[in-house]
Amino acid sequence: MRTLLKDWIGPWRAYAAEFLGTFVFVLIASGSVLTNVFYGNVGILGIALATGLSLTAMIYATSPFSGGHLNPAVTLALWLVQKIESSRAIFYIAAQTAASFCAAATLLFIYGDRALKFTIGAPSVVVSEQVALVIEVVLTSVLVFVVFATMIDKAGEKTTGPLAIGLVVVVATIMAGPLSGAVLNPARVLGPMILTKTYAYLAIYMVGPAMGSLFGVIYDFLFLRKSKK
Repeated sequence: MRTLLKDWIGPWRAYAAEFLGTFVFVLIASGSVLTNVFYGNVGILGIALATGLSLTAMIYATSPFSGGHLNPAVTLALWLVQKIESSRAIFYIAAQTAASFCAAATLLFIYGDRALKFTIGAPSVVVSEQVALVIEVVLTSVLVFVVFATMIDKAGEKTTGPLAIGLVVVVATIMAGPLSGAVLNPARVLGPMILTKTYAYLAIYMVGPAMGSLFGVIYDFLFLRKSKK
């Protein structure tokens, strides 16, 4: 009976970790954008640091329970190489999505109706949609590469993995934040955009990271399978 109860609680603890970690990440990442818009003195570097460091902290906090995905693109990449069961992957993405909506609602409460004009902290595209899509695909591929190399590969440095992942997000935001928004994570924008009924660029931030997650298959073929032989 105790084993059965443990088997039932275990996955739900992981789902709760994904929800909480994603909630905090989206709250801080989008909140830093809104703070910069309304009060200034944050800038692209401040937004990049807030986004990357919050992700690092949340991965450290949640990885013992769920692996610290906090990103549907990462979960999809791991599912594609059979590193996570289908049922668990579905619940992970559901938890991440729910967290995105809750974070958006919290930001709306904090900043008020004026946040609606800025899609509750979701970025806007200032280049063509095609260029923005390519940027999101490439940078998400880089993110997936670092996740696999540090957190999944047995030869990886798991203790510093979350820091490496956060640094990728920092530099990606500095480089592409003013261009595509450097989202790399559908959960980062899904709640804010749908809550504000702003669908113009939603496809870019869904399709781009999803395509970038395919790099997990490439990493698995080039490195993980060879290391098993």
